[in-house]
Amino acid sequence: MKKLQVLAGRHEAVGEIRGKGLMIGMELVTDKAGKTPARELCDAIINRAYHNGLILLSCGQSTLRFMPPLMIRESDVDEAVELLDRSMAECVSTHRPLTRGAAV
Repeated sequence: MKKLQVLAGRHEAVGEIRGKGLMIGMELVTDKAGKTPARELCDAIINRAYHNGLILLSCGQSTLRFMPPLMIRESDVDEAVELLDRSMAECVSTHRPLTRGAAV
């Protein structure tokens, strides 16, 4: 949770981090005040993370879900957070949400 909180400080799209133990969710939003779910960004980060070597799942509308094994090493957590940070930075810099009816 502490490492994800640090990560949240670097990325505006993180609305909230919540969880218990190793079951953690990071909600992604388009704006923190309105907490509008960032569905497309969530999907983009999951896809980019996969290509960077990290498998993630979503939960709800725009929440990244983390459920590592109970016997995880701290070095594995550090690597996962680095890959997530890189994936988020890559997606946020290129992600432009589509409006309804917009040409692709």
